[in-house]
Amino acid sequence: MSRSIDDNQAELCESELLQRDATVYLPLARKISPKLTVQRLIPQRGLRMVGPWCFVDHFGPLPIADYADFDVAPHPHCGLQTITWLFSGQLLHHDSLGYQQPLRRDQLNLMTSGHGISHAEVADQQLSEPLHGLQLWSALPPASADTQPRFDHYPQVPKFSIGDCTASLLVGSYRRDDGDNVQRFTSPALSFHPSIALLLSTPKATAIELVLEREFEHALYVVTGRIDSLEQTVVAHQLLNLGSNRQRLAIELSADTKLLVIGGEAFEQPVRMWWNFVAADMQQLQQAQQQWNVGHSRFGSVSSYQGERMMAPELPSQEDNQ
Repeated sequence: MSRSIDDNQAELCESELLQRDATVYLPLARKISPKLTVQRLIPQRGLRMVGPWCFVDHFGPLPIADYADFDVAPHPHCGLQTITWLFSGQLLHHDSLGYQQPLRRDQLNLMTSGHGISHAEVADQQLSEPLHGLQLWSALPPASADTQPRFDHYPQVPKFSIGDCTASLLVGSYRRDDGDNVQRFTSPALSFHPSIALLLSTPKATAIELVLEREFEHALYVVTGRIDSLEQTVVAHQLLNLGSNRQRLAIELSADTKLLVIGGEAFEQPVRMWWNFVAADMQQLQQAQQQWNVGHSRFGSVSSYQGERMMAPELPSQEDNQ
């Protein structure tokens, strides 16, 4: 997925270290193609990263009649991983490595851009369900930022119960501690930095206690339904930033709630993000933008997509970005 050109500042993505007070953030509507608007939770003013997570988009539900509106033309990435998950519907991933991978509900597509890759995402021929899903970006740590690009598809991820909730572990590990019974679950998804992405769902109202990694920063995003935690009520399309230094968290969930839990260790140094690029400094972002627009071989080409590729917007001047 591509960022909107409305996001017109090269952002310094810095984690919220040791923030103790839980804060609710509202979504930002962002147009990523002429006919497609998504709800964006990260990045926004005051919340640039949660651990390595530098981007959270929620798209849909898109009615069956409007499937054709989901057509994100070829665009580049570097310095990050994209994680795409569907609650319903079907997408088709195309990339410059030659992959054409359908994605269905409860499956995970993970693209590691590293040095550079380009891809397109379109709604696949699927006429029985609305298109509804999430895309997350995880910034690569400096030691891995220039790794070779790759694409991985995971038809299954670990599923288990936490109280009355069904948990799907997209990324990282989770330790379920029921007192006398302690189990650790680990996602097969490739990861370069200590982090977690966990989805919870419940058809009925319930209360649970999450076990958290104390050194991680965490946030909760309500996909559907409502939660109450830390004296805050959070409804659909809102995010509760928890900061770090928490080991257990009590949550009350309303009926028909879907909840995304993200977290991870904060980066020692903040990263820069411009459009679809993540890098350590502005010079690297400038180089990526220029190379993509002139058709440099760094990002390859998505030969299986029928249509024009996106062009990268110009970076602001150094003066504008201070």
